[in-house]
Amino acid sequence: MRTSCMIKYRFALMFICIIFSYVNSFAQQISVKIIVKDNGEQLLPNVSLSLNDKKLKSDTAGTVVHLLNPGKINITASTVNHYSFSQSFVLTTDTTLQLVLKQRQSLLNTVVVRSSKNVSVNQMGVQTISAEVLRKLPVIFGEIDPLKTITLLPGIKNGGEGGGGVYVRGGGPDQNLILLDGVNVYNPNHLLGFFSVFNGDAIKSIEVLKSGFPAEYGGRLSSVININSRDGDMQKIKTTAGIGLISSKLGLEGPIIKNKASFIINARRTYIDQVAKPFAKERIGGNGYFFYDINARGTYIINKKNRLNLNFFNGVDEFTFSNKEGAGRTFNTNWGNKIGALQWEQKINNNLSHTTGVVYNRFKLDSRFGFSTLQFLFTSGLKDWQFKSDWNLKKYDWLKLKWGVQYINHTFKPGAGGVTAGVTSFETILQNKNAHELAGYVSADVDLLPELNMIAGVRYSYFNQVGPTEEDIYDGDGFPTGEKVKYTKGQSLAQYQNPEPRISLRWKLNEKSSIKLSYANTIQYLQLATTSNASFPSDLWLPASKRIKPGRANQVSAGYFKNFKNNTYEFSAEVYYKSLGNQLEFKPGANLLLNANLENEMIFGTGKAYGLELFLNKKLGKLTGWIGYTLSRSERTFDAINGGKAFPYRYDRTHDLSIVGNYPLSKKWEASAVFVYGTGNALTLPTGRFTYNLSYNTTERQPIFTNINVYDKINDFRMPAYHRLDISFAYTRKPNTTRRYKSSWNFGIYNVYNRYNPFFIYLSADEGTQKVVGKKVYLFPIVPSVTWNVKF
Repeated sequence: MRTSCMIKYRFALMFICIIFSYVNSFAQQISVKIIVKDNGEQLLPNVSLSLNDKKLKSDTAGTVVHLLNPGKINITASTVNHYSFSQSFVLTTDTTLQLVLKQRQSLLNTVVVRSSKNVSVNQMGVQTISAEVLRKLPVIFGEIDPLKTITLLPGIKNGGEGGGGVYVRGGGPDQNLILLDGVNVYNPNHLLGFFSVFNGDAIKSIEVLKSGFPAEYGGRLSSVININSRDGDMQKIKTTAGIGLISSKLGLEGPIIKNKASFIINARRTYIDQVAKPFAKERIGGNGYFFYDINARGTYIINKKNRLNLNFFNGVDEFTFSNKEGAGRTFNTNWGNKIGALQWEQKINNNLSHTTGVVYNRFKLDSRFGFSTLQFLFTSGLKDWQFKSDWNLKKYDWLKLKWGVQYINHTFKPGAGGVTAGVTSFETILQNKNAHELAGYVSADVDLLPELNMIAGVRYSYFNQVGPTEEDIYDGDGFPTGEKVKYTKGQSLAQYQNPEPRISLRWKLNEKSSIKLSYANTIQYLQLATTSNASFPSDLWLPASKRIKPGRANQVSAGYFKNFKNNTYEFSAEVYYKSLGNQLEFKPGANLLLNANLENEMIFGTGKAYGLELFLNKKLGKLTGWIGYTLSRSERTFDAINGGKAFPYRYDRTHDLSIVGNYPLSKKWEASAVFVYGTGNALTLPTGRFTYNLSYNTTERQPIFTNINVYDKINDFRMPAYHRLDISFAYTRKPNTTRRYKSSWNFGIYNVYNRYNPFFIYLSADEGTQKVVGKKVYLFPIVPSVTWNVKF
């Protein structure tokens, strides 16, 4: 018995000693927190770190926390797109270290061969532009514009000189899913389309997907445009400002709690209206135009596995016109977006993570126009409440799974108006439309062979237009009978559900080249009703209904990708074919303003687009830039238009070429240039004209005539070819200064050789020759710009 007690005593004593030794050892260790950033002050996730041969990776917040024994430690940090960092430290207490990795822009003597995303990633039709490249390129009036910049990439076109639409592989501007930090932006344009609503100072990068869409994206047919905002600095307060020809901007960022919470706010406003009024008060009077926008983002790192992001955006345009002469015409319109989003990022373990968020999104348009005795009011808009949750699982090196759900509650305001004639008022209120949009998806990223990767997934979408509302009853010929049917709250008007399969394949030929194939089926439940004949903004978003069927697209694409000279150059060649169904157009002379029977003004048809895209990108060295070329065709077919025969889409462009170059002239000066060339847009012009006798003027004893144009085919004429050269020069007085205050100048020239690119063409009768001739209207001649930027 005594022996047994002694054994237990000795065992307990030994156990206590071991625990004490362990605790004492643990107490002697110190905590090292490492924060990894790039030279643009952005946190870098998934950076490979070595601490005294211990292999670690930074989390989504660019942070690593580890326990070490006091003394000397050797730290090495590396990632593909940045220079490696190595340094030794002697640590005696708990320490926070901040590592800054410089972005790889110019590698001269590198001999290590690495596979780049261009070859290795299984994603076709994708291109990414960083904020640094955005800031270098020449732009009109010195305004950095991400949406204008992406039109320099193959397969992406703009609507012409000053046009605001983005047209991707034959699709319309409403067929692009434009996301700001994962939130849909319904109206991405300022200044009636001349600029986008995205402030270049607030942007981290922009990514465009033209094909092979992952299953998590849906609701649009042509593209996904991801615009990512910067996080605020976690260490110190910073201020940026810029003064340009038409606007000024101000930015503020910094820590709320160092290394844990940060904020960033960027704002800009045009000021031409305020500058011009003191000098031309009588001429300008109440006329004017301005826009402003505010981007704000807050980041809170709860711990190394949890993070919260709060995003806010508000952008407003306002245009006013007043002419007291004659009938006293007046016009006032304002429109804009407001977005709020809260996102929770959680890394549950090394294999499983998710991003879950809630979103509020609103687009609103308010227009008032008329004369001294007759005034009109027109308002429309769209409001969304959204919930989404996306999950990622990486159980094995050869298998990654993604799944998620998305729900949107839509409220459409198709038009509410008022008319005032003298002392009499009339009000017209169109019924709001409500809808639920729900989608779930799952996809698998599988390495079938060392050379062969497959990403296969399916998205299942459901759309339900619901009451309360009233709907017109149409007869067999499509005309309203005058009767209505009422739907109560939540009662279904029209339901649609569709599977949307997606698949992408990548065969890696070697470390420098690969072949990729993709197929994507996409569905669009929201249609943008607009007309080029409107004299003021009148865009209406409409839901799928009994009459308006969801738009459909099927796209097949294939490509060859190759890198050479140690990834200094990236080359790709892609071909694609896209078929489009349930495409919407309006009848000639359609009335969109306060029309309760708007759906009866629509016609529906099909379309197709196909083409070849070539892209050569030089990423490293002193001279960087790219050459992009597109050979393409885009058509539409409607039974009620052009005799049922296919005709070129308005923005069909056979040839499209972009050349972009950046070159540092010295430590203080850097030059950039852009050249673009494109086939002219298709347009419809009359093939003849005859005169019609309307009536007789008894006062002047003369007949009154009007001209009536005769049209033959749709879009059978072409505008002249579009081409333009832009250049810019960036000057930094003290590029290597360590002071907090830094300043730089950007000088640019838009349309260097003063090319007269027509904005539109109209017909006019020449009385001398008695002939009808076409006349061109030009928008921008050569336009210089200067912008002063400061940072402190």
